[in-house]
Amino acid sequence: MGILVSYQKIYTIRIVMAVFLRFLLQASPLVLWLICSCLENSYAQEPGDGQQYPHSHIVSVSSLLPSTVCNRSKKVSGKGYLELVHRHGPCTELNQGKTKPPSWSEILLRDQARVQSINSRRRYMMNYGNQSDQTKSTNLPFGYDLSIVGLSYYAKVDIGRPGQSNYVILDTGSDITWIQCKPCAQCFKQPGPIFDPSKSSSHSNLPCNSSKCNLLSVSRPPHPRGCFSDKCLYGSGYGDGSFSYGYFVQDKLTFPTADRKSKVVVNNYLFGCGQNNSDAVLESSIGLMGLSRAPVSFVYQTASKFKKYFSYCLPSDFGSTGYLTFGKPDDLNNKYIKFTPIPTTPQQSQFYDVVITGISVAGKTLPIKRSVYSDGGAIVDSGTAITQLQPEAYGALRSAFRKEMARYKFVGVDGNTDTCYDFSSYKTVVIPKVSFYFEGGVELEVDVKGIMLANDVKTVCLAFTAADKGGGAVLGNIMQRSIQVVHDVDGRRVGFGPGTCA
Repeated sequence: MGILVSYQKIYTIRIVMAVFLRFLLQASPLVLWLICSCLENSYAQEPGDGQQYPHSHIVSVSSLLPSTVCNRSKKVSGKGYLELVHRHGPCTELNQGKTKPPSWSEILLRDQARVQSINSRRRYMMNYGNQSDQTKSTNLPFGYDLSIVGLSYYAKVDIGRPGQSNYVILDTGSDITWIQCKPCAQCFKQPGPIFDPSKSSSHSNLPCNSSKCNLLSVSRPPHPRGCFSDKCLYGSGYGDGSFSYGYFVQDKLTFPTADRKSKVVVNNYLFGCGQNNSDAVLESSIGLMGLSRAPVSFVYQTASKFKKYFSYCLPSDFGSTGYLTFGKPDDLNNKYIKFTPIPTTPQQSQFYDVVITGISVAGKTLPIKRSVYSDGGAIVDSGTAITQLQPEAYGALRSAFRKEMARYKFVGVDGNTDTCYDFSSYKTVVIPKVSFYFEGGVELEVDVKGIMLANDVKTVCLAFTAADKGGGAVLGNIMQRSIQVVHDVDGRRVGFGPGTCA
């Protein structure tokens, strides 16, 4: 009986197949095209079953969303070490979830203010960078400094003897370090106590005519400085409305070594002790540590210890920590770092300039002339979030990206981002790889979480945008996720390699 039923099933299947084949032979070409298209689309939308995508990332949609659980990075080599934490992630000690993180649209608006500040400073350097006349500093108003955006990574350091903990944003585009100090004429709310100089035995003010006070003028553009009772004053005003004014001082700075078994001590570290501060976008949080190529930056102040060499790895999402290390590492990972030259001297530019030679999407080099990339140049910046490219370069990248993503529902514009998709109907998606090429034959393949930003699964957007015409490219921290970024100031080079952060 079982054998008879099996024969009947086989006979039925053969009849159905015969009818379907006859239909295909008699169907019009249009019907056949529609059938094939439907089959092709349904197969491509959910990758798997042996499909090959050598020039794409195959990722689960859920992995594009920020983690809600803190994941700390493993130990790395180097002499000095700072753990980098995103201010709005689950690892933060700042707001404990009480402050709502800014949207990507808000972040992009703040980025615009920062990039405008960058462009203003770069134009200043082109006009005055090689001049030795320092008197121009007296004519500069407060407000030339870079805007501090909402998307920032911070670290904790100790200042004073005994040490008082302070949180500082790490910024490769800024020169001076500053924190809030007592007594306050105006201070914003911050996590933990405000630094009290009177409780530090190693704290001292700087005379107005000292060489250390003069470092504020040597910076390009020069920092506005003043004098009160023969005490050096500083000022940092930001295009977004934030500012910090106070005394330019020196004190002991302490932070962990890479093995976290001992401490790095920097005596007589120079920083701004802000007694009049506004946090227009700092969101009641922290101070700032400048890592630029300026003489007053942390990099130069610790040159005898770390040889003006540092690197960082920014985590793949807000739920993980990254790290910042100082000094050349001894491990084998360093051999995988590929370096591109910095085309400018610190006197010409205190940013980390690089030369872009090409961009590829899904393994195909975009048809962009080298002259497009040279219009305004490019810098690597830790304080800008979303990468901004020359308009023609961004237009080519966007067109190629949209072509590769045509299978997904396009939702257009989300605030200031113009290429977004609805992934709510998918568990897995295919995202084209994006690579940047730099002088010296260096390729930087962007991590998938550096290519797209997710507010939620219904709005996942391309993490690039167009810069103002003539403004140059700024390679932001989203693009730098999960990548080891090395800064060798004396060697005048920037390196990229595989990151080891979470």
